[in-house]
Amino acid sequence: MFDVIAVPVDGSDYGYKAADVAIEIAQKFNSKIAAVHVLEEFSLNSYDFEEDSGDEILAKVTEKASEADVEVVEHLLTADPLRDMRFIVDQTRADLVVIHAHGANNNRFVSFEDNSVSDTQIGSVSERLLRTSNVPVLLVK
Repeated sequence: MFDVIAVPVDGSDYGYKAADVAIEIAQKFNSKIAAVHVLEEFSLNSYDFEEDSGDEILAKVTEKASEADVEVVEHLLTADPLRDMRFIVDQTRADLVVIHAHGANNNRFVSFEDNSVSDTQIGSVSERLLRTSNVPVLLVK
């Protein structure tokens, strides 16, 4: 059913929780994980620092998935997560995206007040992906 499950991870507890869910689903469907970490285009930190940090984040996901006998392909990319996440997911050829509701930057929220998702706050990257993705998106709280 799901050959590739994309999971964007940002190093937050929320991101690792989404990775845990993705790994569990991958076990059940014999899927691969596309672990994605995006280095922001404009950062106050050095590129080497950001790259090393991203490598560590992806390694944690890979290690946990390996313990569950799930294959992971790591994607460390420089992009704008808000603008480029749909493109990134498309490039991984994912059949499903598992993403966290909140992330490292908990200041950017979108609040839905309609009947279907009342009083729920989710991160702006998650919200945009929910609205634009061509594949199913599982939002992990």
